Amino acid sequence: MYSLKKIRVFKLISLLTAMVLFVLLLVSCSGNAASGKDKPDEEERPDVTAPQDEEEDTDTEQQQDEGSDIPGAPASASESYTAYIQAKGDLITKLTDALANNPGTEFTSMSLLGVSMVDLAMLPASSFGLGEAAAITALGFLGAEDIEYSESGNQYSVKYRGQDGLNYELHGEYDKAADALKCTSFADGKESLTSEYRKTSFGYVSQIYVIDDDGSTYVYQLAVSGPDGVVGMSQVSEPPKALTGNESIDFPKQCKEWYAIEGDAVTGVTSDGEEISFTYTPSEDE
Repeated sequence: MYSLKKIRVFKLISLLTAMVLFVLLLVSCSGNAASGKDKPDEEERPDVTAPQDEEEDTDTEQQQDEGSDIPGAPASASESYTAYIQAKGDLITKLTDALANNPGTEFTSMSLLGVSMVDLAMLPASSFGLGEAAAITALGFLGAEDIEYSESGNQYSVKYRGQDGLNYELHGEYDKAADALKCTSFADGKESLTSEYRKTSFGYVSQIYVIDDDGSTYVYQLAVSGPDGVVGMSQVSEPPKALTGNESIDFPKQCKEWYAIEGDAVTGVTSDGEEISFTYTPSEDE
């Protein structure tokens, strides 16, 4: 019973995030469609010859290629964040299922709850590059009010008032060339977390620095490679060094507590310093 409840908590967070991202996609698509419908028929169907159309299409493709710093780069910060959060969510869900259903590590799965809860604080990042309407849609889904969105170049900002009455802000800077996003969150003017991720040759590396209400600070570090990866966590006294993108898939193992999965092999070190190693058998609920 306990393990199933824990898995459902993680799935609920993942489902909520996925639903919001899906709604944002619809908002973006409908916005593009609406802008096309508002144009007069003459503007929608310009009187040009086929060769000119082909030439314009070629020019457009060349401009897109020139605007992309790396091959296959996401079109926006929102698209980049969506890809990362899905990869992260898949890893966390798989590790949670493994730990929660292995005799002796059921309660250890609790350690992963914090790294999933951060997704809710980071939700405004899903609207970066999509505009204010998308931000209002995403945060309105959670009951937020007084939502303000702004962007300038590769920098983004979303401010809002939560259901708890606190004023929140999320500031982000997206590096398209590196496919990397770094965000800082504030609650009533006080920094509450810094989150960053970078694309790597094997997938993603990321880290989240969290400041609790009592002033204690923690860091979560992740490396994701397809369905495999490592999640580490430690209580720290200062923020970690910024990511470079050259980190190995094992870099989260520098944390005091960490869990890794490769195929069906699970290894790790618990918060008590106990080493674990077992073979993962997916649960029926998974």
